[in-house]
Amino acid sequence: MQITLSEPLQRFVVKQTAELGLDQPDQYIEQLVEEERRKKRDEYYMEKCREGLASGATIPITSGFWDEIADEVEQELYGIRSKIAQ
Repeated sequence: MQITLSEPLQRFVVKQTAELGLDQPDQYIEQLVEEERRKKRDEYYMEKCREGLASGATIPITSGFWDEIADEVEQELYGIRSKIAQ
């Protein structure tokens, strides 16, 4: 990928690269992109948490609850395996 920046932006990137102790400007750009990716991921998960909290009444989580979940997953996997084996 090749990116063309205006002269003022090029100077800024070079300055930031040096201030951060990075070797190459592309490392600075990569950090910016990675930071934005993390921000978007965090926003996504926070939204999903909000949706979950607003989705209805809470249920008690007991050891029996986890056993039921494990049984459901096991049954689902058994069904998938059965279909594959046919």
